[in-house]
Amino acid sequence: MNARDHIRSRTSPGEPPVKPEPLTGLTGFKRNLLLAICRMTGERPHGLELKRKLEEFYDEDINHGRLYQNLSELVELGFVDKRPVDGRTNAYRLTTTGRLRLKAHHHWETECLLAGEEAP
Repeated sequence: MNARDHIRSRTSPGEPPVKPEPLTGLTGFKRNLLLAICRMTGERPHGLELKRKLEEFYDEDINHGRLYQNLSELVELGFVDKRPVDGRTNAYRLTTTGRLRLKAHHHWETECLLAGEEAP
């Protein structure tokens, strides 16, 4: 099975194939933030929950300003939806665009890694 066949086999039934492409224009932190939101999809995570998840991954403190600035930028780009929970707390979830772009990036990464394994 070549890399492209492997990518096609990994899409969900009934879902159109995703064209593998890099998620350009985002920092690694923003991509990791998208992945953390994706991982917590059923929970509608709020900022502090996301901060804790990222701190586990990075093994360091994440500055509130860094977190919320990046969340705001992802909302502006249309990758993340922000909904108020109460007067001080917002919950975040991936938009359809965010999910599709993240999936396309994942497929692109996988395609690159598999191509590297196929090289002599």
